[in-house]
Amino acid sequence: MHTSKVDLDDLRWFLVLAETEHVTEAAGRLHIDQSTLSRALRRLEKSAGSELFDRGHGRLRLNDAGRVLRRHARRALDELDTARDRIAALAEPADDSLALVCAPSLGTWLVPGLLTAYRKEAPRARITLRQDAAEHVLSLLLEGAVDAAVTAPRPADDRIGWLPLGEEPLHLAVPERHRFADRTRVRLTELADERVIIMRRALGLREVTCEVFHRAAVTPSVAAEADDVATIMAMVAAGLGVSLVPAGGGAPTASGVRLVPLADAHAHRQVGLAWHEGRAMTPATRRFRTFAAQRATAVEAARAHGLSEPA
Repeated sequence: MHTSKVDLDDLRWFLVLAETEHVTEAAGRLHIDQSTLSRALRRLEKSAGSELFDRGHGRLRLNDAGRVLRRHARRALDELDTARDRIAALAEPADDSLALVCAPSLGTWLVPGLLTAYRKEAPRARITLRQDAAEHVLSLLLEGAVDAAVTAPRPADDRIGWLPLGEEPLHLAVPERHRFADRTRVRLTELADERVIIMRRALGLREVTCEVFHRAAVTPSVAAEADDVATIMAMVAAGLGVSLVPAGGGAPTASGVRLVPLADAHAHRQVGLAWHEGRAMTPATRRFRTFAAQRATAVEAARAHGLSEPA
């Protein structure tokens, strides 16, 4: 970076722009003019001494320099927020209580590991965790019933803040005697003649499944709908159809079911931490968000080098 001054708002706005890769969408989410956002980007690029996006066809694409800045900007802003919280705590002890909600399919692998690691960092933290269906997670956040949520996919509501925690691959669940059971990979286009079991309407995994099929130009023949992954697995084991299910971080496969990786690069769902942007974030929530961001970066770096995830 050059020695010119970097505005903190410019960095915050850059993170939103890096996520959306679209000036109009980012400006709308930030409630600022497009021209204001464009000027902020130019200032950042001048300070960085490099363009941060590749431009073309009316879109922006975050380039290598932009990805470096995104990683360090997020870390710097989180550290600054944490410093402010700790300074405030010198005058008044912080409340370490944190209320979280997670989607059921994340409660068996990602969330336990995340909370276990966090307790090592904050042993006094008082965490209340509840599970609820995806369509209820957004309501709980907006009502203030919880401080944050671990969910997937990102809620389609501008009032909800979002921190990506990683991408979870989807696998094809088939009966153990199915023709795909011994395959190492299956393409979505091979499922055109299969009967598919999906989550019922409005659940988060339903949205992800439909989007994955849409991008593969495949219209699935829906055999049944279910309310949770466990029920889907039971239906698959009974031979009622096949299904796309989260890989679950290596969770054990249900009896009578084989999980086969999908060859399609887009066959995954983004998992993240969500919070209500319109509500003042408690110090405990901010500390947890900072920790989650740092852990997500560490996990990404470990996987990039073929290493196991951090403990």
